[in-house]
Amino acid sequence: MTKYQVEEIKGDTVVSSGIVVENDPMKAAEAMAGESVSPRALQDHWFRVVDEEQAAVYEYSLAGPDERPDPAEWKELSDLGPPNLGMLHGGEPVNDGVDHFYMCAVCGQRVDMRDLRQVMWHEVPDHEPLKPEAVKES
Repeated sequence: MTKYQVEEIKGDTVVSSGIVVENDPMKAAEAMAGESVSPRALQDHWFRVVDEEQAAVYEYSLAGPDERPDPAEWKELSDLGPPNLGMLHGGEPVNDGVDHFYMCAVCGQRVDMRDLRQVMWHEVPDHEPLKPEAVKES
């Protein structure tokens, strides 16, 4: 068991602090929070866990509901919203003739890495292939 310094932080203010002895830093954060935590992703309410012996700092936030799309309900690319194309540093859409596709290991569908909707869909475990968007006639 390791001794961790755990701080509960809201915004930039430490609201509580304490020493927790646990097997790993995530369990230490959960002991302080009293509920499940997940790796921090810019939340305002979070927990900093310091392992002074290993000179390591970990950050966790309260685990929220799973907000990924339900593969049983969403099947078409248009269900995921409008295209979200990647941009070059200068703000121009990526269109440089380079192959920006990969084959999804789960469903075998080609994924356009420039479209965040497609990339995020293919990160969902056990997903189905997306149906292509219908071409809109002008």
